[in-house]
Amino acid sequence: HDAGDVSQQTLQSGEITAALLEMADRCRGKAPLLSARLTEEAAWGLDFVLRTRFGDGYRATSAGMTRWTNGFSGDMDDVRVRVYNHALENFLFAGIEAYASITLRQTDRPLSDGSRRAAVEDFAFAMERFENHGVEAEQIYEHTYNSGSSLYYAAIVWAASLLYRVTGVKYYGTTAELYCKKLLSCQETGEAGASFAGFFYRDESHGAIVHFNHQSREHLYMQALNAACEALSESPSRPAWENAMRLYAGYLRGIWGYASPYGMMPAGIHHRDEYLDQETFRLLHILCSYEEEKENYRLQLENGIAVGEHYIIRSFPIWFSFRGNTAVLLSQGKAASLLGHYFKDEELLQMGREQLYWIGGKNPFCQSLMYGAGTRYPSQYAIFPGESTGELPVGIETLGNGDEPYWPRANNATYKEVWTTAAGRWLSLAADCWE
Repeated sequence: HDAGDVSQQTLQSGEITAALLEMADRCRGKAPLLSARLTEEAAWGLDFVLRTRFGDGYRATSAGMTRWTNGFSGDMDDVRVRVYNHALENFLFAGIEAYASITLRQTDRPLSDGSRRAAVEDFAFAMERFENHGVEAEQIYEHTYNSGSSLYYAAIVWAASLLYRVTGVKYYGTTAELYCKKLLSCQETGEAGASFAGFFYRDESHGAIVHFNHQSREHLYMQALNAACEALSESPSRPAWENAMRLYAGYLRGIWGYASPYGMMPAGIHHRDEYLDQETFRLLHILCSYEEEKENYRLQLENGIAVGEHYIIRSFPIWFSFRGNTAVLLSQGKAASLLGHYFKDEELLQMGREQLYWIGGKNPFCQSLMYGAGTRYPSQYAIFPGESTGELPVGIETLGNGDEPYWPRANNATYKEVWTTAAGRWLSLAADCWE
């Protein structure tokens, strides 16, 4: 299940499956029993991902539960499942399935082969949809509603690079190279006069900076470029991709200077006037009224740290609903860790570790956010499944329009709601930190 309300999003299950496989692969040599158990659990998730496909681009994508079901159809507890055909989700599923095919090749060849076939099909469905419809407005319940063109490009690069490794088909390599070029056109390289370069905009116009405030996929930008460099190491474009990675590493170093004393990665850089962007607001802040929150948005920017005349650093995201930053900081930590491994840079690796330390208790409240870990972990909102060792909440929030950590003793959604996305992001980052 996705959260304390036993809702479910298939994409989140897929991303958690990939995280389990990352950790299983990382510890295979040193902890074979743990690796086998992680692989077994990942197989359940992969089975779910494959069985929700309809084989034509559509798939069962989510269900809002808020109740246990008895397993029989036709009575009052039945749940209507949402079904969509979306390019971004199919690109991400194709990448997850291709990665599963790679990691399972030696241990479960039939599942590996089935995952490869699904990845090839889902990438084709996604590309057809994207070429015909472009960036589509996502359904709010899928938690991919905030995605702009640049995230689509990153998803394409990541999936195509992994498919090139799996199949050796030239088409995937050329597609990855093409969309790497598009992705790099969305990156700030210093022309805007901001204090930091390297961050990404939502599209090539450089009109709106990429932000995440709940379900973050900020790591996907570096994951995509890293995958392209590994799969297409002989490409003449590789130096440009590596330069983009170095630029983003410079951005992380820049905002890292505002992480003291706890090491929590700031949410990122914002333009001072972005609260006037009504169109982007409605993509980032669901279940909110722009007219009601416009002044609060301005105040949240004002309460950040000014860096130059036009830009603000926020420690926590701009948000009005779905408050809690666990997924946001873990996604940023994953980006730092990927870069640290690629460039063998200890400072970047430490940035990633620090996000795990924040979860473990290196925070202003001296509390472990992981239930059952340590001695001061709080109760969490897991109203249906009950509390379980290892669970993580949506995360520490802010009070009102402030930019200081706020962690109420009350136990409620969303900040203390149990969320499998947070656990999946933790596993993915922890895999990079395995010694």
